[in-house]
Amino acid sequence: MSIFRSSSRTVFRAAVLALSASALLMLGGCESGGKDGKTKTVNTDVEVMTIQPQDVEYSRMITGRTEAVLLAEVRPQVSGILKKRLFDEGADVKEGDVLYLIDDALYKASFKSAEAALHKVQANNEVLRVKLARFKSMLARKAVSQQDYDDLEALYKSSSAEVRVQKALVDEARIQYEYTRIKAPISGRIGLSRVTPGALVTQHQGEALAVIHQLNPIHVKLTMSASELSTLRRKMAQGVVEPGSFGKVRLFFDDGTPYDHEGVIDFSDAAVTADTGSVTLRATFENPDHLLMPNMAVRAELIEGRASRALLVPQPAVSLNSDGSASLFILGDGNVAQLRTVTLAASKGRSWQIIDGIKPGETVITNGLRYVKPGMKVTISREGN
Repeated sequence: MSIFRSSSRTVFRAAVLALSASALLMLGGCESGGKDGKTKTVNTDVEVMTIQPQDVEYSRMITGRTEAVLLAEVRPQVSGILKKRLFDEGADVKEGDVLYLIDDALYKASFKSAEAALHKVQANNEVLRVKLARFKSMLARKAVSQQDYDDLEALYKSSSAEVRVQKALVDEARIQYEYTRIKAPISGRIGLSRVTPGALVTQHQGEALAVIHQLNPIHVKLTMSASELSTLRRKMAQGVVEPGSFGKVRLFFDDGTPYDHEGVIDFSDAAVTADTGSVTLRATFENPDHLLMPNMAVRAELIEGRASRALLVPQPAVSLNSDGSASLFILGDGNVAQLRTVTLAASKGRSWQIIDGIKPGETVITNGLRYVKPGMKVTISREGN
């Protein structure tokens, strides 16, 4: 009975040792096995991809808010009783359209009075002009004294100045009279009227009578962190993206629907907001159907730039080293793995753009890298593109 138990234990130990040796061969990719005791290389299964140049576009999603290109608050420039509103609330108005009428009786009377006073001083000035011309001829004949002529000439000049003053008063009265017709300062869409006929309005009052927004085109204000903007500018300076390819913007509504028109960045703030560390950008969009309204929150895809013939490698294929460098394995002749140091430019989705270290047409090991070592012969299990 004891001999049987001893034999069973011996067989069990031998089986365990055999399984362990087999597992080491499978996991390690290599195992000792030659008569001379040297290590023999065993093929390791890997996935590879042949690198081909392609055109890529870099972008990021940021939030934004719409705002009118022009905004004008309609206010009265003279005081009086509002007689009539001449526009439909929420309608489009054109610059110069009459929006409100103020009772103009007093201003009309002042204008007529100023015109009458002008006619009076003009008539008096004409009399003095004719008289001065006559005195001038009489002075040549010594019929009047030089003193009389000089006094009349001074009187005429004073009268002429009074005419100019009165003309200015007429212009002022006419402007005041015209201000009783409150006009649209800009073209755009007008909102609700905040006053009704019969209300007393005052010159330069604080509350606007109505507000006009110009909606086509329309601005979208965007915010971007200062560090992200600095990184983007470095990419442009290093030639990672093509010159002039930065700045286009695509909009998306809350439900994910894309906006039909593409915008362009036309303003970047010169300062960083201290409390948020962000920079304000502004894009302009065509808005012919007025689908975008002021103060709407939107999602924007900012095109950071485009790169032609870029070399992209899946991120799992690249090792980021402690010294800041990056490396990957290239498949060499005879399916031998070669370690290659590369220079990363930017990330695109789940790939890295490589600007130095590999060439188009080379094959990169993308998966199964755990046990791959430089100079090791590998077996291709799958080839991607």
